[in-house]
Amino acid sequence: MMKNLAIIPARGGSKRLLKKNLRLLNGKPLVQYTLEAVVDSGVFDTVILSSDDDDILGIAGNVKGVTPQKREAEMATDKRKVIDLIKDIAERDEVKNTFDTIGLFLPTCPFRTARHIKEGFALLTREDYSVVSITDMSDPVQLTLSMNDENLINPEAVLSPSPLVTGQTRSQDFEKIYRVNGGFYIAWLDKFRQKANFFDGRVKGYYIDKLHSVDIDYELDFEWAEYLLRKNHLSLKD
Repeated sequence: MMKNLAIIPARGGSKRLLKKNLRLLNGKPLVQYTLEAVVDSGVFDTVILSSDDDDILGIAGNVKGVTPQKREAEMATDKRKVIDLIKDIAERDEVKNTFDTIGLFLPTCPFRTARHIKEGFALLTREDYSVVSITDMSDPVQLTLSMNDENLINPEAVLSPSPLVTGQTRSQDFEKIYRVNGGFYIAWLDKFRQKANFFDGRVKGYYIDKLHSVDIDYELDFEWAEYLLRKNHLSLKD
């Protein structure tokens, strides 16, 4: 029988939005939204909340089925990336000898729901490498450009020839482009351990609309999320 592991990383330190994982969003700690969605999906046998902060780890007690795990100090510095933590956990004997899949869920994407997770996981077949949640780009990537230190613009930094040069700038004519939203990254554990990332193989995408893909990194993001909940512009009930 297949066994699945979920990891929710939540550091105590945050330079852009202090203590964001503990901030109350509509009366509930930010990280708790993700804990509840993962547990309620019913997909994962073990759900780990990894943090260097005891207050954050204490939130695990609010959600039945979550295992708090104190993160080692060297894994909680600004120089360490989330993927470093996932790689470290994936190589532990009790993990690699037990689980078939490994999932990463970022608490900064609080509005992905249990249904999103369940439906996304259902897309994963043994032929795949992983499945990740995606959403729309805010602006057409085809119209992006770069600028150097002398304020000189390169309109063909992404595409050559650029639509800005050819004049073909109707967004309706552009290929649809998406971005990852941090809702979930789920991979086969054996394949993940070989490549140490979620994208080096046959990757499927699960689309989540922009409102449910709110990414909280700054104060304005937090205020926007509060507004959406307060005005009932989205539903977190499946």
